[in-house]
Amino acid sequence: MPHLDIDSSQSLPEPVVVWLDPSRPEFGTTIISTVPDGLAALNRHGIDDARHGPHAQLWQDAAVALSSAKLEPSPCNLRLAFDTMLRLVKRVAPVPTRIRVLSAPRGLRERVQGLLAPSSLGFAAQRPEGASRAD
Repeated sequence: MPHLDIDSSQSLPEPVVVWLDPSRPEFGTTIISTVPDGLAALNRHGIDDARHGPHAQLWQDAAVALSSAKLEPSPCNLRLAFDTMLRLVKRVAPVPTRIRVLSAPRGLRERVQGLLAPSSLGFAAQRPEGASRAD
């Protein structure tokens, strides 16, 4: 089984929810939670149509911000990438708040990360029985 290594340093501050196909909402939504997800989404989900349309500047701003965040994933760059991507999605293919909240409730990432933390999985440093602590 291949090992998937997800670089959490490229996680956006919050997920951006987009339609899989804005012209067919019944197909549902997808969540953009990382910089690579955002860069890939620029070429799908109806967002790609904005590249040459009236929202070309928003598309370009998102592309630049996401590329900057990929090269240097600082909190400031990640926030800017999130803000520009969200602005583009809201303009090009807005997802109603009710559906967005169902798809990506606030605080979900923190809850999942808390559940997956090594200490909650029982991987905390445990000394084998009979082992003594060297002082």
